[in-house]
Amino acid sequence: MPTRQEALALDSDLKVLEVGESRLLEEPPLDSEKLRNGDSFLRRGHTLSGWLNAESGMLVTTPGALVTPFRFGKAGLTLAAGARLGRDALASWLAENGYRRAELVWQPGEFAVRGGIVDFFDPSEKAPLRVEFFDEDVESIRFFQPRSQRSFQNLPHFIVRSVNRSEDEERERAWGSYGTLLVQPRRLEDSFAAFCELYNALVEEKQRLAPDAFERFLLDTGRLPRLRVSPPGEGVHQDTLDFGVVPYFRGDLRAARAYVDSHLQAGFKIHIASRNLTGDSFPEQVFFHRGSSLSGGVVVKDRNEIWISDAELFGINEVAEEEINHGMPLDLEASLKKDQWVIHEKYGVCQLVGTSVENFGGQNYETIVLRFADNERLIIPTAELFRLTPWNGNGVPELDSLKSKRWRSAWKKAEAQIEAEAQGLLNLYAQRELADGRAFGRDGDLLKRFEESFPYKETVDQLRAIRDVKHDMERRWPMDRLIVGDVGYGKTEVVLRAAIKAVENGAQAAIIAPTTVLALQHYRTCVARVGELPIRVELLSRMIPKKKQKEILDETANGRVDILIGTHRLFQDDIRFKDLGLLIIDEEHRFGVKHKERLKVAHPGLDVLSLSATPIPRSLSMALRGIRDISVIATSPRGRGEVFTVTSRWNPGLAHDAILRELMRGGQVYYLHNHIDDIEQIAARLANRFPGHRTAVAHGQMGERELEKTMNEFYDGRIEILVCTTIIESGLDVPRANTLIVDDVRRLGLAQMHQIRGRIGRRSENAYALFFYESEESGGQTRERLEALGAVGSQNGGYQLAQRDLEIRGAGEILGTEQHGFKERIGYTLYLKKLKEYVDQLRGIEIKPALVDLAMPLVIPVDYVPQAELRIGLYRRLLSPLSAREYEEMQAELLDRYGSLPEQVQGLLDAALVRGEGGALGIEKLRVSKAFVALEGPLREDLFLPPRWIAKSGARLGPGGVNGLHAAAGELMKKFVSRP
Repeated sequence: MPTRQEALALDSDLKVLEVGESRLLEEPPLDSEKLRNGDSFLRRGHTLSGWLNAESGMLVTTPGALVTPFRFGKAGLTLAAGARLGRDALASWLAENGYRRAELVWQPGEFAVRGGIVDFFDPSEKAPLRVEFFDEDVESIRFFQPRSQRSFQNLPHFIVRSVNRSEDEERERAWGSYGTLLVQPRRLEDSFAAFCELYNALVEEKQRLAPDAFERFLLDTGRLPRLRVSPPGEGVHQDTLDFGVVPYFRGDLRAARAYVDSHLQAGFKIHIASRNLTGDSFPEQVFFHRGSSLSGGVVVKDRNEIWISDAELFGINEVAEEEINHGMPLDLEASLKKDQWVIHEKYGVCQLVGTSVENFGGQNYETIVLRFADNERLIIPTAELFRLTPWNGNGVPELDSLKSKRWRSAWKKAEAQIEAEAQGLLNLYAQRELADGRAFGRDGDLLKRFEESFPYKETVDQLRAIRDVKHDMERRWPMDRLIVGDVGYGKTEVVLRAAIKAVENGAQAAIIAPTTVLALQHYRTCVARVGELPIRVELLSRMIPKKKQKEILDETANGRVDILIGTHRLFQDDIRFKDLGLLIIDEEHRFGVKHKERLKVAHPGLDVLSLSATPIPRSLSMALRGIRDISVIATSPRGRGEVFTVTSRWNPGLAHDAILRELMRGGQVYYLHNHIDDIEQIAARLANRFPGHRTAVAHGQMGERELEKTMNEFYDGRIEILVCTTIIESGLDVPRANTLIVDDVRRLGLAQMHQIRGRIGRRSENAYALFFYESEESGGQTRERLEALGAVGSQNGGYQLAQRDLEIRGAGEILGTEQHGFKERIGYTLYLKKLKEYVDQLRGIEIKPALVDLAMPLVIPVDYVPQAELRIGLYRRLLSPLSAREYEEMQAELLDRYGSLPEQVQGLLDAALVRGEGGALGIEKLRVSKAFVALEGPLREDLFLPPRWIAKSGARLGPGGVNGLHAAAGELMKKFVSRP
């Protein structure tokens, strides 16, 4: 196939059509580091080996994938549950066979050892594996998610392959006896030429491909059976394939049914492959392929057969994607690291030097070493890690002195300002709970059918947001919730379920977007998802003819339109709803407060659900709990492609090659030129260089209709190169747009560059972002920003460096507060932590965590978690208050990732539970020693005493040590585990 996208679609289609087993041989990623380590070549070799050893089947591939290296891993090591092997033996084998030791395993070719567990990532697999031992026996083998590090599938056995380099010894056997099918041969040659240029630019000279490598493959296999499929007019010996085109119904299911009925009567056999329909409303004679995804429909005339896909039914189609959530593990993103700049609540800005072991009273304790100004050192116990927060500023901070009062003075001023902000927020939202709203009923059959038709597995964040919204709608006061998440992260599915819930309860729903193009995208998605359900969805915008607008207005006023989607047009005076129950606003900050209030006045008790693509940290959503209801969707969608970031001085050849590569694989390009004066000249130059590929311009000074028309055509794929300004910073989800060229980054901020890069890489395609600066005259700041951008991954980057400015901006938009310098001084994380504390105090709902006094060392053994940074991260989590549910989740996670909990780790976990749940039972303090465990405070009467515990002087005393602490925690779990 000419492009990876077409190869992926064909492989998916072949599986739906069940015409034999197929395998997809992919190109190696065009990333210099990954090409150097060669892991992708081993995965490709594994795919090829599986195909060669199969009795039959097709290999679907591209020219670039055929001629680049692949490796067949040498004879591997067989693992089997119950077999005797030994942890050290497996670790030694991995090291000897080319695997790299790491703290956490998340990239191919890595392995790690923790206690009785060995993790490793065989490059021939799509997910890493975890082997747990009991003594010398293999107890279990299971896949785990790289990002969450949690297991998800057990295996009875597995063959580990060596990653040491081996020759392509089976290349001749691979191509020596198989026929080939060449789809559009001329495009295959162009596709290889584009791939070859980029590939050769990223590898060493001795590894470069010969420009005629694909041509040589064709010559070498020329004696074998070969079939060419070309457009009419190409080729010598021609047989015409008599195919027809299925019309586009664009959500009009009545037209689709009429088409199906007429062709059934004409004797056609009809197949419908849909991820959005159940088939209930189509005749029984239709062959329905539920949950399947075809790249497009076709009429096979000589067989009287028709295939219809979601592309024709709704104008929306996606090839199924893998479910492995790749990316840097959350532990590594969130942990405090050696040499990191941090803030100690009492003493100020310092540097975390590392850990040390200190002896106090004959007991060894693990401690944290901090460095302050003048190289002053402070050693704190791990129990005080909760006092440390990351410093989020730019550059190198000025360290505070342990002898100076400067930090205490700054902190005192900051506390006063934070308290004032908390009070202002409470005043701003205090009236919400006084208003009367409508309480929607529980989920009915209509919503359940809608949810069951969702063709993907919801992310954890999506499920939480859906639960939050349903809970809000069923309360007696009006909902005012904000859903935060980047474009493509699944916010739309959350709000559509809310809309269906409103409709099912006899109300109407309105969805308002800031632009016609976004409104159209919402309309197409909504129509596709609603499918055959008896729900009417309409779109209202300036692009709709006046006559049709009037018809929609009348139908909305009499209640026959259930869900109305539009732009600012929905705020105009001539809009009348029969019973508007839910208002959904996309990109809330782009609408004035008066807009929303106008509809609230017209429809008392109206539930409002707002969407924002401006990221905010989870810590902010926690701080605002009870003030502004916020749901954060920060989980990357499954199978989202990686964005490879290239930073360089202006290189027209590299830019040309990247554009050509994208066009050859059937994609689209953003070319960002942030100067309106000569943007038309740039577009004209690109149009001349890439004839046959439509180029257009988009910038903020264009007329609104013209801009919307251009963006709509780009969304539909009719424009392939969009020359634009930063107007694309927040915009459409365009799956085929996977290359971004920024020709001069000097006027862009780091956060802005990160968000612009977020326009690409929204599907399984790998994407390429090229950021250029004009010359060495660009100061050190520009290069520093580019280096930082390259260092930050594009996936789930919301809590990394490049998102920092966006998070602060997001906080301002959501809180309505100004950005004060004191937040920079004390650190954004510490500011949010204190904001939450003050909010809880002012609301009078604060339940203070129980204090824990440990007179015996509770440490995380080094052999349980050998990596210091991971231990620090675990200490921080285990020294925080945990609810009963969090306690159970944490215990399961520790068992999965590290194995059976040592007594001391179990003790830390139990103490965290008492901190979190003890306050509700009147426990103010927990004292633990080897002799006894004591619970102190105004304890509730129903606090049950474990055996051998006594009541004495207002306290409860029991046996000491870790076992006594575990008994106390067990009683708390009995009290709280059944709570919702």
